[in-house]
Amino acid sequence: MHPSVLDFAFAAALLAAAAVVVHRCRFPALPAYLLVGLGVGTRLDVASLEPLPSLGLLLLLFSVGLEFGPDRLAALSGRVLRAGGWDALGLLPGLAAGLLLGLDFKAAVMLAGVLYVSSSAVIAKLIIDLRRAAEPESEVVLGVLVFEDLVIAVLLALVGSRGGPLALLASVGLVGAYLLAAHYFSPRLAAAMEALPDEPMLLLGAAFTAGTAMLFHAVGASEGIGAFLAGVIAAGMGLRERILGLFTPVRDLAVAFFFLTVGVGALALLADLQATAVWLALAALVGKLPLDYLAGAAAALGLRRRLLTALYLIPRGEFNLVLGALALREAQGLISQVAVLLVLITIPLGAVAIRFGPAWTAGLRPPPRRLPAAVAAAEGVAEASQLSR
Repeated sequence: MHPSVLDFAFAAALLAAAAVVVHRCRFPALPAYLLVGLGVGTRLDVASLEPLPSLGLLLLLFSVGLEFGPDRLAALSGRVLRAGGWDALGLLPGLAAGLLLGLDFKAAVMLAGVLYVSSSAVIAKLIIDLRRAAEPESEVVLGVLVFEDLVIAVLLALVGSRGGPLALLASVGLVGAYLLAAHYFSPRLAAAMEALPDEPMLLLGAAFTAGTAMLFHAVGASEGIGAFLAGVIAAGMGLRERILGLFTPVRDLAVAFFFLTVGVGALALLADLQATAVWLALAALVGKLPLDYLAGAAAALGLRRRLLTALYLIPRGEFNLVLGALALREAQGLISQVAVLLVLITIPLGAVAIRFGPAWTAGLRPPPRRLPAAVAAAEGVAEASQLSR
């Protein structure tokens, strides 16, 4: 038996135990996976777990891309776009901070993205698990997350290339070619895919996602953009629901190992933690709250739901780690530290805030509408008259 099987069994058992504990408390499991990684540290050979962690990141970005079908984009209302605009102002302080710290423009853009973007995967899962999807603030939050992901997808295309302008042009050309092919061939492909049994559908989807990511990597672009684009195309073919049903168990397993390895890697990355990274992470956490409160106001939410909007957008996650990995590749250790620190702090904190936010803000509910005595009496007479007929 290969030694990696033992590592897999050990890691899976720890992750399962952590997931059981947090689910009993009605919390999402992702923070627990990070803590497991921090706990096992160097006692686990994470390299032996590949390709599960890398596949987990790709499938996570693929799932985010699934939210960008034409139906979802068309559903972005004007108030959601206004809210997203306020939220996107969070890029400016990060860009300014990066330039003031002496980073080059590309690194400053990476830092701005790390400080700005919230986690679609974590927040959406929390909202669904806690059965809050029908609440007005949840609609706004999910719309803002779509807006953020679009912004970060563009930003990744700009900073994720490893070969300079030529790689950027190649990635733009690939995106155009994929979208053009999807436009002309998706009806026939969708019909053929729908006719497939589940097993070939799952395998073809995995091959398409990983193959697209590898192709983008080969031209010097970000493989994350490739996985994201694969999800966009699958959603545009009308395959979102079926693919989610097939991919979710595989994705959840791989994502658990991805966050485990992030926790393990964080130990080494944070061993020589810079004070500047701590201050930047805290500034990002606190500084985004008023912007997201104003985003709720722009979406015409009341006071309580504006506060909930700000609380719901606390968690950072997948795109922060992608940008942190890109920064590490560019020898920008400070940005990587900020990214990992934000994820480690905000996922547990955000989980608590989303879980208990409605209870904390319950006293801010608008009072019941009280009618003047004369109006109430008139309505009572009218109701009695209707009953007597």
